[in-house]
Amino acid sequence: NLPIREFLSSSWTVINSRLGLHYGIKTPARGGFHRVALGAGGRRGGILTNASVLSLTSDGTRHRPVHRGVWVSESVFGKTPPPPPPNVEPLEPTPTDKPKATIRDQLEAHATHATCASCHRHIDPLGFAFDNYDAIGRWRTTEKVAGGQGADPAVNADGVLPDGRVYSGPDEFKQLLVRDIDRFAEAFAGQLATFALRRVMTVDDTRHLRSIVAEVKPDGYRLQSLVRGLVMSDLFQER
Repeated sequence: NLPIREFLSSSWTVINSRLGLHYGIKTPARGGFHRVALGAGGRRGGILTNASVLSLTSDGTRHRPVHRGVWVSESVFGKTPPPPPPNVEPLEPTPTDKPKATIRDQLEAHATHATCASCHRHIDPLGFAFDNYDAIGRWRTTEKVAGGQGADPAVNADGVLPDGRVYSGPDEFKQLLVRDIDRFAEAFAGQLATFALRRVMTVDDTRHLRSIVAEVKPDGYRLQSLVRGLVMSDLFQER
């Protein structure tokens, strides 16, 4: 029954020995999954920096900041960005006669087009925060770039949100999300209701979701309270 902000940022994670090896975190000698406390700069608190989510929003070969940004927009803010316009040019590999460029460098050049910029400025900052993690969620400080000239470029995980707030790296970004906990709580309730009712939430459901969230806010948005609030609501009882 922890507050749901623990989904965004926590001082602990749950891992087994193989996942601990993947993360570079020492695990207990006994087998199975265990809750492990993270020290300062633990890099894995909350679910956003779990390898499962980071892999889900990649293609298995390279990380995809846009996919990660869309996932955060939908899962944390409850807002689905519009689909890309047709015939968008894909990102091309770095030419052999050019300096190595990160995917972020390519996206920033790509997003200068007017048809792309309006959406990318809302999506990309939500994904750039996780550029320290590769396609399968391993921590890194440089990005492995095939082709091009020179050394692999350093990762840049800094960003500016559309409202002007600035972050440096994934930990600071997660703290900004925690400050938007009211928005996350409403999105969380919507995801919970979608699962429980087996249908997509519509505008007609908004007042019910906001009522559930308002009722459990004084309790700090604790998980059991949110589940109980949904089950006892008219939205669930009269489904």
